[in-house]
Amino acid sequence: MKKNRYMPLTHELCEQAALEAFNDKWFRRNYLAMAEKYGGVTRAELQTAARVADMGPRLEVVHGIALEMEQRIDDLLDGSANDLDLDPVHTFPRIDGISMKLRQLSDCCPLHQCFGHLAYLGLRPLLRARLLPYQFASIPKKGQTALKRQVERWLRRKSLGIQHALKLDVKGAYEHTKQELVLAILQYEIPLAAWLLAVVRCLLAMSPNGGLLIGGYLEAWMFNLVASYILVRILGYVKTRRGVSVPLVVRSGSYMDDLVLMGRRWADIQSAARKITKWVKDTLHLTIKDSWVRVDFLSPAEEHRRRHLKGAAKGCPGLDMAGYVMHRTYTTVRPGIFKRARRQYMRAGADLKRSHFIPLYRSYRLISYNGYFKGTKSRAAAEALNQQKLFKSAKWAVRAAAIKERSLAV
Repeated sequence: MKKNRYMPLTHELCEQAALEAFNDKWFRRNYLAMAEKYGGVTRAELQTAARVADMGPRLEVVHGIALEMEQRIDDLLDGSANDLDLDPVHTFPRIDGISMKLRQLSDCCPLHQCFGHLAYLGLRPLLRARLLPYQFASIPKKGQTALKRQVERWLRRKSLGIQHALKLDVKGAYEHTKQELVLAILQYEIPLAAWLLAVVRCLLAMSPNGGLLIGGYLEAWMFNLVASYILVRILGYVKTRRGVSVPLVVRSGSYMDDLVLMGRRWADIQSAARKITKWVKDTLHLTIKDSWVRVDFLSPAEEHRRRHLKGAAKGCPGLDMAGYVMHRTYTTVRPGIFKRARRQYMRAGADLKRSHFIPLYRSYRLISYNGYFKGTKSRAAAEALNQQKLFKSAKWAVRAAAIKERSLAV
Protein backbone atom coordinates (compact mmCIF):
# COMPACT_ATOMS: atom_id res chain seq x y z
CA MET A 1 0.00 0.00 0.00
CA LYS A 2 1.38 3.39 -0.97
CA LYS A 3 2.09 5.97 1.69
CA ASN A 4 0.04 9.15 1.67
CA ARG A 5 2.96 11.40 0.84
CA TYR A 6 0.95 14.58 0.48
CA MET A 7 -0.79 17.17 2.63
CA PRO A 8 -4.58 17.47 2.84
CA LEU A 9 -6.16 20.70 1.67
CA THR A 10 -6.82 23.02 4.62
CA HIS A 11 -7.46 26.70 5.09
CA GLU A 12 -4.19 27.00 7.05
CA LEU A 13 -2.25 25.46 4.14
CA CYS A 14 -3.77 28.02 1.73
CA GLU A 15 -2.86 30.86 4.10
CA GLN A 16 0.72 29.61 4.35
CA ALA A 17 0.96 29.43 0.56
CA ALA A 18 -0.31 32.99 0.18
CA LEU A 19 2.11 34.26 2.82
CA GLU A 20 5.06 32.62 1.07
CA ALA A 21 3.98 33.92 -2.35
CA PHE A 22 3.68 37.48 -1.00
CA ASN A 23 7.02 37.38 0.81
CA ASP A 24 9.03 40.54 -0.11
CA LYS A 25 6.38 41.43 -2.72
CA TRP A 26 3.80 43.24 -0.64
CA PHE A 27 4.25 46.60 -2.34
CA ARG A 28 4.39 45.48 -5.96
CA ARG A 29 1.54 46.92 -7.97
CA ASN A 30 0.02 43.63 -9.11
CA TYR A 31 0.21 42.16 -5.60
CA LEU A 32 -1.35 45.30 -4.11
CA ALA A 33 -4.20 45.03 -6.62
CA MET A 34 -4.74 41.41 -5.64
CA ALA A 35 -4.65 42.31 -1.93
CA GLU A 36 -7.36 44.93 -2.44
CA LYS A 37 -9.50 42.65 -4.62
CA TYR A 38 -9.56 39.54 -2.42
CA GLY A 39 -8.55 40.90 0.98
CA GLY A 40 -10.45 44.17 0.94
CA VAL A 41 -7.40 46.06 2.24
CA THR A 42 -6.23 49.21 0.47
CA ARG A 43 -2.66 50.27 -0.20
CA ALA A 44 -3.01 53.13 2.30
CA GLU A 45 -4.06 50.71 5.05
CA LEU A 46 -1.11 48.44 4.30
CA GLN A 47 1.27 51.40 4.37
CA THR A 48 -0.09 52.61 7.70
CA ALA A 49 0.18 49.13 9.18
CA ALA A 50 3.75 48.76 7.91
CA ARG A 51 4.70 52.02 9.63
CA VAL A 52 3.66 50.68 13.05
CA ALA A 53 4.61 47.02 12.39
CA ASP A 54 0.97 45.88 12.51
CA MET A 55 0.46 42.49 10.81
CA GLY A 56 -3.34 42.62 11.06
CA PRO A 57 -4.08 43.97 7.55
CA ARG A 58 -1.66 41.53 5.95
CA LEU A 59 -3.24 38.60 7.75
CA GLU A 60 -6.65 39.83 6.60
CA VAL A 61 -5.39 39.84 3.00
CA VAL A 62 -3.96 36.35 3.37
CA HIS A 63 -7.23 35.08 4.85
CA GLY A 64 -9.25 36.49 1.93
CA ILE A 65 -6.90 35.03 -0.68
CA ALA A 66 -6.98 31.63 1.05
CA LEU A 67 -10.80 31.63 0.92
CA GLU A 68 -10.69 32.42 -2.80
CA MET A 69 -8.17 29.61 -3.43
CA GLU A 70 -10.31 27.10 -1.53
CA GLN A 71 -13.41 28.10 -3.47
CA ARG A 72 -11.69 27.70 -6.83
CA ILE A 73 -10.34 24.27 -5.89
CA ASP A 74 -13.82 23.16 -4.70
CA ASP A 75 -15.31 24.32 -8.02
CA LEU A 76 -12.61 22.40 -9.86
CA LEU A 77 -13.22 19.18 -7.94
CA ASP A 78 -17.02 19.19 -8.20
CA GLY A 79 -16.93 19.91 -11.92
CA SER A 80 -18.24 23.47 -11.77
CA ALA A 81 -15.03 24.76 -13.39
CA ASN A 82 -12.53 23.33 -15.87
CA ASP A 83 -9.52 25.27 -14.59
CA LEU A 84 -8.44 27.68 -11.87
CA ASP A 85 -9.43 30.78 -13.91
CA LEU A 86 -5.96 32.33 -13.80
CA ASP A 87 -4.56 35.07 -16.01
CA PRO A 88 -2.60 33.76 -19.02
CA VAL A 89 1.14 33.30 -18.53
CA HIS A 90 3.23 35.94 -20.26
CA THR A 91 6.45 34.59 -21.78
CA PHE A 92 9.32 36.71 -23.04
CA PRO A 93 12.79 35.97 -24.49
CA ARG A 94 15.86 36.67 -22.39
CA ILE A 95 19.53 36.06 -23.21
CA ASP A 96 21.42 34.32 -20.42
CA GLY A 97 24.29 36.62 -19.48
CA ILE A 98 26.58 33.69 -18.67
CA SER A 99 25.94 31.10 -21.38
CA MET A 100 24.50 33.61 -23.92
CA LYS A 101 21.65 31.18 -24.62
CA LEU A 102 18.22 32.54 -25.54
CA ARG A 103 15.63 31.37 -23.02
CA GLN A 104 11.86 31.85 -22.86
CA LEU A 105 11.12 33.10 -19.35
CA SER A 106 7.63 33.33 -17.88
CA ASP A 107 5.80 35.93 -15.84
CA CYS A 108 2.93 34.48 -13.80
CA CYS A 109 0.17 36.44 -12.10
CA PRO A 110 0.21 36.66 -8.26
CA LEU A 111 -2.65 34.18 -7.83
CA HIS A 112 -0.80 31.73 -10.08
CA GLN A 113 2.20 32.04 -7.74
CA CYS A 114 -0.04 31.42 -4.73
CA PHE A 115 -1.35 28.20 -6.26
CA GLY A 116 2.22 27.20 -7.14
CA HIS A 117 3.26 27.58 -3.51
CA LEU A 118 0.16 25.68 -2.42
CA ALA A 119 0.98 22.77 -4.75
CA TYR A 120 4.55 22.68 -3.42
CA LEU A 121 3.35 22.63 0.20
CA GLY A 122 0.99 19.80 -0.63
CA LEU A 123 3.77 17.86 -2.38
CA ARG A 124 6.42 18.54 0.26
CA PRO A 125 6.19 15.08 1.94
CA LEU A 126 6.70 13.41 -1.46
CA LEU A 127 9.55 15.73 -2.41
CA ARG A 128 11.30 15.13 0.91
CA ALA A 129 11.06 11.39 0.32
CA ARG A 130 12.09 11.37 -3.34
CA LEU A 131 14.63 14.16 -3.84
CA LEU A 132 18.23 13.11 -3.26
CA PRO A 133 20.74 15.02 -1.10
CA TYR A 134 22.85 15.52 -4.23
CA GLN A 135 20.33 17.71 -6.09
CA PHE A 136 21.20 21.38 -5.73
CA ALA A 137 19.13 23.59 -8.05
CA SER A 138 16.08 25.55 -6.85
CA ILE A 139 16.18 23.97 -3.39
CA PRO A 140 16.35 26.19 -0.28
CA LYS A 141 19.71 26.19 1.55
CA LYS A 142 21.36 24.61 -1.48
CA GLY A 143 22.57 25.95 -4.81
CA GLN A 144 25.88 26.58 -6.49
CA THR A 145 27.92 26.91 -3.29
CA ALA A 146 26.46 23.72 -1.80
CA LEU A 147 27.31 21.82 -4.99
CA LYS A 148 30.86 23.18 -4.93
CA ARG A 149 31.40 22.10 -1.33
CA GLN A 150 29.95 18.64 -1.93
CA VAL A 151 32.13 17.97 -4.98
CA GLU A 152 35.18 19.18 -3.06
CA ARG A 153 34.41 16.70 -0.27
CA TRP A 154 34.00 13.87 -2.78
CA LEU A 155 37.30 14.60 -4.49
CA ARG A 156 39.23 14.85 -1.23
CA ARG A 157 37.83 11.69 0.34
CA LYS A 158 40.45 9.03 -0.29
CA SER A 159 38.08 6.15 0.43
CA LEU A 160 35.99 7.03 -2.64
CA GLY A 161 39.00 6.89 -4.95
CA ILE A 162 37.46 9.16 -7.57
CA GLN A 163 39.71 9.53 -10.61
CA HIS A 164 37.35 10.61 -13.40
CA ALA A 165 34.18 12.64 -13.90
CA LEU A 166 31.74 13.06 -16.75
CA LYS A 167 29.30 15.95 -17.13
CA LEU A 168 26.11 15.35 -19.10
CA ASP A 169 23.60 17.95 -20.26
CA VAL A 170 19.88 17.33 -20.78
CA LYS A 171 18.78 19.09 -23.97
CA GLY A 172 16.03 21.67 -23.38
CA ALA A 173 15.29 20.16 -19.99
CA TYR A 174 12.30 22.31 -18.97
CA GLU A 175 10.93 22.78 -22.47
CA HIS A 176 11.06 19.08 -23.36
CA THR A 177 9.84 17.67 -20.03
CA LYS A 178 6.27 16.89 -20.97
CA GLN A 179 3.42 17.57 -18.61
CA GLU A 180 2.10 14.04 -19.16
CA LEU A 181 5.32 12.65 -17.70
CA VAL A 182 5.07 14.75 -14.53
CA LEU A 183 1.40 13.90 -14.05
CA ALA A 184 2.10 10.19 -14.59
CA ILE A 185 4.78 10.28 -11.88
CA LEU A 186 2.44 12.06 -9.45
CA GLN A 187 -0.42 9.72 -10.29
CA TYR A 188 1.86 6.78 -9.49
CA GLU A 189 3.25 8.30 -6.29
CA ILE A 190 0.10 9.88 -4.79
CA PRO A 191 -2.96 8.39 -6.53
CA LEU A 192 -5.34 9.44 -3.73
CA ALA A 193 -4.41 13.17 -3.75
CA ALA A 194 -7.33 14.30 -5.90
CA TRP A 195 -7.13 18.01 -5.05
CA LEU A 196 -3.37 18.12 -5.54
CA LEU A 197 -3.42 16.30 -8.88
CA ALA A 198 -6.15 18.63 -10.12
CA VAL A 199 -4.25 21.79 -9.10
CA VAL A 200 -0.95 20.59 -10.58
CA ARG A 201 -2.68 19.59 -13.81
CA CYS A 202 -4.21 23.07 -14.17
CA LEU A 203 -0.95 24.85 -13.39
CA LEU A 204 1.08 22.78 -15.84
CA ALA A 205 -1.54 23.34 -18.54
CA MET A 206 -0.81 27.09 -18.35
CA SER A 207 2.47 26.54 -20.22
CA PRO A 208 2.05 27.58 -23.87
CA ASN A 209 4.57 25.04 -25.27
CA GLY A 210 3.48 21.87 -23.46
CA GLY A 211 6.62 21.72 -21.29
CA LEU A 212 7.58 23.28 -17.98
CA LEU A 213 7.71 27.03 -17.46
CA ILE A 214 11.11 28.62 -16.82
CA GLY A 215 10.43 30.92 -13.90
CA GLY A 216 7.46 29.08 -12.39
CA TYR A 217 7.76 28.12 -8.73
CA LEU A 218 6.16 24.68 -8.99
CA GLU A 219 7.90 23.76 -12.26
CA ALA A 220 11.39 23.89 -10.73
CA TRP A 221 10.34 21.33 -8.12
CA MET A 222 8.71 19.14 -10.75
CA PHE A 223 11.88 18.94 -12.83
CA ASN A 224 13.86 18.10 -9.68
CA LEU A 225 11.40 15.26 -9.10
CA VAL A 226 12.05 13.95 -12.62
CA ALA A 227 15.82 14.35 -12.15
CA SER A 228 15.67 12.31 -8.94
CA TYR A 229 14.55 9.28 -10.98
CA ILE A 230 17.54 9.78 -13.29
CA LEU A 231 20.01 9.92 -10.40
CA VAL A 232 18.54 6.86 -8.71
CA ARG A 233 18.89 4.99 -11.99
CA ILE A 234 22.51 6.09 -12.43
CA LEU A 235 23.51 5.08 -8.90
CA GLY A 236 21.82 1.71 -9.39
CA TYR A 237 24.04 0.61 -12.30
CA VAL A 238 26.42 -2.14 -11.15
CA LYS A 239 28.78 -4.73 -12.56
CA THR A 240 29.54 -8.13 -11.09
CA ARG A 241 33.15 -9.14 -10.52
CA ARG A 242 33.96 -12.44 -8.78
CA GLY A 243 30.44 -12.59 -7.40
CA VAL A 244 30.55 -9.08 -5.96
CA SER A 245 28.40 -6.18 -7.23
CA VAL A 246 30.44 -3.06 -7.84
CA PRO A 247 28.74 0.27 -8.70
CA LEU A 248 29.73 1.79 -12.03
CA VAL A 249 29.40 5.31 -10.63
CA VAL A 250 30.66 6.17 -7.16
CA ARG A 251 28.85 9.51 -6.82
CA SER A 252 26.38 11.45 -8.96
CA GLY A 253 24.64 14.80 -8.64
CA SER A 254 22.58 17.32 -10.59
CA TYR A 255 22.32 21.07 -10.99
CA MET A 256 19.51 22.34 -13.22
CA ASP A 257 19.90 20.37 -16.49
CA ASP A 258 23.48 19.23 -15.76
CA LEU A 259 24.36 15.77 -14.43
CA VAL A 260 27.77 14.70 -13.13
CA LEU A 261 28.98 11.10 -12.90
CA MET A 262 32.10 10.41 -10.82
CA GLY A 263 33.97 7.15 -10.43
CA ARG A 264 37.23 5.19 -10.35
CA ARG A 265 37.35 3.78 -13.91
CA TRP A 266 36.59 5.72 -17.08
CA ALA A 267 35.20 2.62 -18.78
CA ASP A 268 32.62 2.18 -16.00
CA ILE A 269 31.51 5.81 -16.20
CA GLN A 270 31.20 5.52 -20.00
CA SER A 271 29.05 2.42 -19.61
CA ALA A 272 26.76 4.17 -17.12
CA ALA A 273 26.50 7.23 -19.38
CA ARG A 274 25.48 5.12 -22.38
CA LYS A 275 22.87 3.27 -20.32
CA ILE A 276 21.33 6.39 -18.78
CA THR A 277 21.22 8.15 -22.15
CA LYS A 278 19.19 5.30 -23.61
CA TRP A 279 16.94 4.98 -20.55
CA VAL A 280 16.18 8.71 -20.40
CA LYS A 281 15.27 8.75 -24.10
CA ASP A 282 13.12 5.62 -24.00
CA THR A 283 11.38 6.20 -20.66
CA LEU A 284 11.32 9.95 -20.02
CA HIS A 285 11.44 11.03 -23.71
CA LEU A 286 14.28 13.45 -22.95
CA THR A 287 17.56 13.76 -24.81
CA ILE A 288 21.03 13.87 -23.26
CA LYS A 289 23.43 15.73 -25.53
CA ASP A 290 26.26 13.83 -27.20
CA SER A 291 28.79 16.48 -26.13
CA TRP A 292 30.10 14.71 -23.03
CA VAL A 293 32.67 16.61 -20.95
CA ARG A 294 35.32 14.29 -19.53
CA VAL A 295 37.57 15.23 -16.61
CA ASP A 296 40.63 13.22 -15.47
CA PHE A 297 41.65 14.51 -12.07
CA LEU A 298 45.31 14.77 -11.12
CA SER A 299 46.79 13.65 -7.83
CA PRO A 300 47.17 16.26 -5.06
CA ALA A 301 50.95 16.18 -5.45
CA GLU A 302 50.75 16.83 -9.20
CA GLU A 303 48.28 19.69 -8.70
CA HIS A 304 50.57 21.31 -6.13
CA ARG A 305 53.53 20.94 -8.51
CA ARG A 306 51.68 22.57 -11.40
CA ARG A 307 50.42 25.44 -9.29
CA HIS A 308 53.99 26.70 -8.96
CA LEU A 309 54.48 26.86 -12.73
CA LYS A 310 53.87 29.89 -14.90
CA GLY A 311 51.21 30.64 -17.52
CA ALA A 312 49.06 27.94 -19.03
CA ALA A 313 51.32 25.19 -17.66
CA LYS A 314 49.89 25.71 -14.18
CA GLY A 315 46.36 24.76 -15.22
CA CYS A 316 44.88 21.49 -13.95
CA PRO A 317 41.86 19.52 -15.20
CA GLY A 318 38.72 20.42 -13.25
CA LEU A 319 34.97 19.89 -13.25
CA ASP A 320 33.28 22.98 -14.71
CA MET A 321 29.78 23.06 -13.21
CA ALA A 322 27.46 25.63 -11.62
CA GLY A 323 29.86 28.48 -12.28
CA TYR A 324 32.89 26.89 -10.60
CA VAL A 325 35.82 24.81 -11.81
CA MET A 326 36.48 22.23 -9.07
CA HIS A 327 39.86 20.52 -8.74
CA ARG A 328 41.10 18.07 -6.18
CA THR A 329 42.94 20.60 -4.00
CA TYR A 330 41.43 23.96 -4.97
CA THR A 331 38.47 25.62 -6.75
CA THR A 332 38.43 28.53 -9.20
CA VAL A 333 35.73 30.58 -10.90
CA ARG A 334 34.56 29.64 -14.38
CA PRO A 335 36.62 31.81 -16.80
CA GLY A 336 33.58 33.39 -18.48
CA ILE A 337 32.06 34.40 -15.16
CA PHE A 338 35.37 35.74 -13.86
CA LYS A 339 35.78 37.97 -16.93
CA ARG A 340 32.33 39.46 -16.42
CA ALA A 341 32.88 39.91 -12.68
CA ARG A 342 36.26 41.54 -13.27
CA ARG A 343 34.73 43.94 -15.78
CA GLN A 344 31.98 44.95 -13.34
CA TYR A 345 34.39 45.52 -10.45
CA MET A 346 36.70 47.61 -12.63
CA ARG A 347 33.76 49.76 -13.79
CA ALA A 348 32.53 50.07 -10.20
CA GLY A 349 35.97 51.26 -9.14
CA ALA A 350 35.86 53.91 -11.85
CA ASP A 351 32.36 54.96 -10.75
CA LEU A 352 33.48 55.25 -7.13
CA LYS A 353 36.49 57.33 -8.08
CA ARG A 354 34.54 59.61 -10.40
CA SER A 355 31.27 60.19 -8.50
CA HIS A 356 31.98 58.68 -5.04
CA PHE A 357 29.13 56.14 -5.29
CA ILE A 358 28.24 53.00 -7.24
CA PRO A 359 25.01 52.97 -9.30
CA LEU A 360 22.29 50.73 -7.95
CA TYR A 361 22.13 48.45 -11.00
CA ARG A 362 25.88 47.80 -10.77
CA SER A 363 25.69 47.31 -7.00
CA TYR A 364 23.34 44.38 -7.48
CA ARG A 365 25.82 42.82 -9.92
CA LEU A 366 28.75 43.23 -7.54
CA ILE A 367 26.80 41.59 -4.73
CA SER A 368 25.82 38.67 -6.96
CA TYR A 369 29.46 38.07 -7.93
CA ASN A 370 30.80 38.25 -4.35
CA GLY A 371 30.18 34.56 -3.65
CA TYR A 372 32.51 33.49 -6.43
CA PHE A 373 35.41 35.40 -4.84
CA LYS A 374 34.52 34.27 -1.32
CA GLY A 375 34.29 30.56 -2.11
CA THR A 376 37.28 30.10 -4.41
CA LYS A 377 41.03 30.52 -4.52
CA SER A 378 40.86 34.06 -5.90
CA ARG A 379 42.59 36.08 -3.19
CA ALA A 380 45.16 37.68 -5.48
CA ALA A 381 42.52 38.71 -8.02
CA ALA A 382 40.27 40.06 -5.25
CA GLU A 383 43.09 42.19 -3.86
CA ALA A 384 44.00 43.51 -7.31
CA LEU A 385 40.38 44.54 -7.94
CA ASN A 386 39.90 45.96 -4.42
CA GLN A 387 36.95 43.61 -4.32
CA GLN A 388 36.07 43.78 -0.62
CA LYS A 389 35.92 47.58 -0.50
CA LEU A 390 33.77 47.75 -3.63
CA PHE A 391 31.51 45.00 -2.30
CA LYS A 392 30.90 46.91 0.94
CA SER A 393 30.17 50.08 -1.04
CA ALA A 394 27.67 48.15 -3.17
CA LYS A 395 25.93 46.81 -0.06
CA TRP A 396 25.69 50.35 1.30
CA ALA A 397 24.12 51.57 -1.97
CA VAL A 398 21.53 48.77 -1.96
CA ARG A 399 20.71 49.37 1.72
CA ALA A 400 20.27 53.12 1.13
CA ALA A 401 17.98 52.48 -1.83
CA ALA A 402 15.87 50.05 0.22
CA ILE A 403 15.51 52.57 3.06
CA LYS A 404 14.48 55.27 0.59
CA GLU A 405 11.92 52.99 -1.09
CA ARG A 406 10.47 51.99 2.27
CA SER A 407 10.13 55.61 3.34
CA LEU A 408 8.35 56.49 0.10
CA ALA A 409 6.00 53.51 0.51
CA VAL A 410 5.13 54.57 4.06
